[in-house]
Amino acid sequence: MMNNEINLEELIKNRVPMTENDEYMHDWGEFPKYHNESWYFNFIDRPNKVYFVTRLSLHMDKNKSRVLALLVVDDKSKTYFKEIPLEKMPENWEFDKPLKYYCIKPMEEWRVTFEDKRMKLDVNLKGRFPVFNSADVEDPDEFIKKYGKEVFQVAIQEHYEQPMIATGTLELKRKGEVYETRTIKGFGNRDHSWGIRHWVQIDNWNWASAQFEDNTIIIARSELMGKSIQFGVIYSKGKENRIIDKIDVITETEADGKTPVSSTFVLTDRQGIEITIKSKTIFSMYLPLPSRSGKTEIYEQVAIFDWDGKQGDGISEYLMSTRDNE
Repeated sequence: MMNNEINLEELIKNRVPMTENDEYMHDWGEFPKYHNESWYFNFIDRPNKVYFVTRLSLHMDKNKSRVLALLVVDDKSKTYFKEIPLEKMPENWEFDKPLKYYCIKPMEEWRVTFEDKRMKLDVNLKGRFPVFNSADVEDPDEFIKKYGKEVFQVAIQEHYEQPMIATGTLELKRKGEVYETRTIKGFGNRDHSWGIRHWVQIDNWNWASAQFEDNTIIIARSELMGKSIQFGVIYSKGKENRIIDKIDVITETEADGKTPVSSTFVLTDRQGIEITIKSKTIFSMYLPLPSRSGKTEIYEQVAIFDWDGKQGDGISEYLMSTRDNE
């Protein structure tokens, strides 16, 4: 069932601490327009030159699911996308033949497989830091006061992230026969979100997950409805998470003025301490999302990150939207 708008007061009143059940679909009985629930996974194994991004999303206002996978091997990419009619998430997540997801242990471990006649990827992603829910350190009343209720009708999400360690195998096939097997080991990231996401109404955003040996930095910065919503977290072994409240981004692009090649992120944490990380793109994927009212363009960038003399791997995602009435 679809409802026209999200009931903000009801959402805040019913917010409760997360449990293992939050790994799975949230059945509200009725769903507002542009409701979207998604599970996202990535990993980077730079020595093997294997990069992987996948997203499973449920569009409950449209009774369909979308699955997307991007696999890059030796700088050659394979993109897979499929829309599947779906009224409710089945208990068996194997409803797509090439791309499958398995929750091994809620809030801790997942398995993803992706297969066609040329390759088979089978990877486990295990949390190397605990799940982090940004709502745990945000006051909803302060958020509303700062950004206004209207943003909740465009891009409000319940959301958590988790840095991962990816292990598994990639089999490369020729004429049905496996001619090479690569042992996968690398850092990755996952997130799970549910709520409103009206893509074309988001002017632009930056999202990045930078994986270092003992740290992970995750940041999100979005511009919409004249507001700039910024948030991030720094995970460190043996230390409490550092919360990022301010994000400034300077991006260099190719001659088209859109495709990013590098970025400098200046981050300010809750204690007022400023840090700088830099990204350099090593692989770029362009994902256009046309709609009835305009077009959203996403640039999924596999990147090398530098921070305080340390080097890491990760994803730096850029989004921009143009609307037909602009």
